[in-house]
Amino acid sequence: MTIIGSYQVKVRIQSTVEEIAFLSPARENDMPNDWFCSWLNFWKNTSFECQNIVKLVYKGKVWGLVQYGLYPYPGYPRFIEIEHIEAHPTSRGDVAERLIEPIGKWLIWYATKVGLEFCQTQADEPLVILEALDTAVSYYRDKVQMEYLGFARSTPREELYGFRFSRTAAAKFCQLHESQWGEAKLYEQ
Repeated sequence: MTIIGSYQVKVRIQSTVEEIAFLSPARENDMPNDWFCSWLNFWKNTSFECQNIVKLVYKGKVWGLVQYGLYPYPGYPRFIEIEHIEAHPTSRGDVAERLIEPIGKWLIWYATKVGLEFCQTQADEPLVILEALDTAVSYYRDKVQMEYLGFARSTPREELYGFRFSRTAAAKFCQLHESQWGEAKLYEQ
């Protein structure tokens, strides 16, 4: 299983109050059935030898999920692919005042830290990759500051756009995120 533990992290509630949330490996009963993505299907199709699903929880409620895969097979590059990521429907998009923030950045932070720990890449080689719908391009490009690669391969009826972090950019993202939101603290579940 490709995890780095469970963490306490700082989040902001309604843009003012700082609180503690938790990042940890998800369980099947954490999978929502009323979000945009079909998380229960993702769970059933996850190969936990090289993939995992991590949740962000605040006050006992799941507010975000990320599914990522680590691909260390011989003959293939070693990288993390963020396969699916979603915030609770009431706390995403261009809402002026989100209930909880930053959900997505903490989930990306977790997957990126897994990549930094388990992947052996050179400083300028891709470490983290993801594909996103056009509605999320500005989020990954401008807010997360991933390298924008343009139009990517896509499935029928979906136009996807590629992003990546090199090892150097991934480490910089984690450092900047922790300098803004505080260091994540390991905790025992």
